[in-house]
Order: sequence, then C-alpha cells, then structure tokens
Amino acid sequence: MGLPWCLSWPHQSYWGEFSLKGIKIEVKTPKKYAFPGSPARIPPYFWGTGLRNRFRKLIGEKPRQCPFPIHAGYSEARSLIGNGTVADLKTLSLQAREFVVELFRGIEDVFEISSLGEVKSLSSPESAPTLVQLRLSSDLERWKDAQHVVGNILPPKGAGLGQASDKVLRIFGAAGWPEALKTNNALFGCGIASLLMGAADASTMFSNYVTDMAFYYEHGYNYVFPSLESLLRRGLADPQALRTPGGRERRNGVCVGKQYIQGKIALEKQHKTHLTNRSARLSRRTAQIISLSESSLLGMAAEAMARGFDPGAVMSDLVFSSPGTDVVDVGCDLVNSEVMNSFLNVTDITDTGIVSEDVLRRVYDAYAATGARMLTQRWHEPVAR
Repeated sequence: MGLPWCLSWPHQSYWGEFSLKGIKIEVKTPKKYAFPGSPARIPPYFWGTGLRNRFRKLIGEKPRQCPFPIHAGYSEARSLIGNGTVADLKTLSLQAREFVVELFRGIEDVFEISSLGEVKSLSSPESAPTLVQLRLSSDLERWKDAQHVVGNILPPKGAGLGQASDKVLRIFGAAGWPEALKTNNALFGCGIASLLMGAADASTMFSNYVTDMAFYYEHGYNYVFPSLESLLRRGLADPQALRTPGGRERRNGVCVGKQYIQGKIALEKQHKTHLTNRSARLSRRTAQIISLSESSLLGMAAEAMARGFDPGAVMSDLVFSSPGTDVVDVGCDLVNSEVMNSFLNVTDITDTGIVSEDVLRRVYDAYAATGARMLTQRWHEPVAR
C-alpha cells in the first residue's frame, strides 16, 4: 500500500467520501538493467511523491521536472502541435471544429452526387472535407450475412454501460465511487488508462480519472448519469491536482476537448438522418488535426507535454488513439451517424467508396506499424502507455 504521508491531507478530504485504497499502489524501483535498451531515465509512476517534492509542495513550489528526449520522426505531427501548449491544442481543436462544421454544412446545400456516391456541396472548394457514400464489398457482404445466419452478431454497445463485477470493484476499492465511474466502459477505459499512466499521487490519479470522463460525453454518459456534469466540474476544480506538474494544463485541455466533442455531437444529432453509410473524405493534414480532437483525451496530452514529453510524439499517440477504438467500430460506424471513423476515412476507401478485406488489411498493417513503435520504443511514456 502507498505511504500515507505521500498525500496531503487537504487533498484526501477533497475526495474524502470515496475510498482510494485500491489505487494507493506500492511502486518498486526496477532493478538496474531490468529493461535492456530502455532510456537512462524512466519517469516515476508517482511523480509528485517523495520527501523533496513534498517539501516543495509545503513551501508552494512545484516539483522539478526534467525534459524528456525528443524522438526522431513525428515531423508532420510536430509541425502541427508546435510547443504543445494548451494554446496550441486549442488552436488545433478550433481548426478541427471548423473542418467538421464545413463538412456538415455541405449537407444543407444543394448536393451533387457523383458516380461514386460522393456528396459534394456546389459551394465548397474541392479541397474541403466532403462526405462519401460507402458500401461493403460483395465478398464482405456475403461473409457478414453468413456470420449473422449462424448467430455471430456483435453484442450491442450498451453492455459497456453495465456496472463492473463486484470482484473488480472490490479490487479497486470502487464500490462507493460514483456510478458513472463504475461502468465497464469507464473503469476498463479511462480508469485503466489512469493506472497505466501514473500520476502525481494516488488522489490526483482518481481526480484525473474523473476529468477524463469527458471522453464519454460522446457515448451519452451525461444523459445516463445526470450527476456526471457536476462531478466533472469538481474534478476540474480540484485545488491540489491543479498544483501538480501539468495538472492545470490537463484540466484546461479537458475543457478544450469537451467543447469539440459537444459541438460535433450537436451536428450529428441535427443531420443524423443523412449520415447512414457515409464517411468523411479528408486530406492527410486535416485527418491528423481532427483525429487529435476525436481522441477526446486532450487533457492527457496537455499534461504530458507540460511535463516535458516530446509534443510531436504525444500528438502522434493521440492521433493513433482514434483508430485504437475505431478498429472495433468499423461495422457499426457504417450504419450510424459517425462519419469520423479513422479507418473509413482513409483514401484507400473513400476513393472508391468500397470497404473490402484487402483495403482493411492494408489499413490495419499501417496502424500496427505505428503501434509497434509505441510498444517497443516508447512504452514508458505516459500517453503511449
């Protein structure tokens, strides 16, 4: 169990009604050469703990942070993200919102349907984002029908809204946590992500989990759990977490990301009857800008970059996180109102409007290559985890 003096009493009382025993994790320092080929300095799991950092907190100073390495590559992302400040994230998020507004605005204009089923606004330039009509290839359509005949049908996503098992809640000490935080989706999503990344201390880890729940606005959690909004505001205002390294930037980043997601949801709701079997055709640059905000995890990125991690690599991680979830949604996103599935946005698909096995395999391979670098070279960095 974690040592109690690593946590300040005011912070404990801020979340005092919730048991945090399950996340007061004892962290052992790895033995030298335990990870061959790893960098000389692996960031600590609880980076705000320890006698020196505790003393700095008492006198009102932030714990010292050392810059982490700048990685080779990631040049495209680096040219977009700049220094990785919250202001940089806000600029990119505003651009993403403009692209999405432009995309949906085309639905309201006079349409011109091409032979490929592409929907073009007559008033929009060719370089603007457009909607494309998609369909499964004949082979994939036959395969899907055959699977459905034998009963192989994916379960509805609503199962993720169910509460995690009593055993899991007992391990986390989460039985008394707010209902929204105890669902399978949340606990095995943002909850596990917080555990993998670490935090300044255990209470801040819980507070970060609360703020990351903004991710689930796109899943309608604010309708299922009306108390989510007030809980989120409380996490964003956590005074102790705001004083941790990157804590203020993390919470400001959450607010930026939430504005994008809520704006996109409103547009989807307005135009949902026109979006079945459609996907967005985007340029490579536009796709990266939109995928960054589509991750709904700008807070994680803002904190990591404020702590000194490579902004280009962090942005690449979040752009990658979109396909990390989109991969399981390829089928359902064809028939719902989600036109920002990063697998279906690739030109391999939007140039023809046909979703085939060969094309999907090429896309999967490309994303696997990006994921391999995160897993083998940068596994120790918080957002890569």
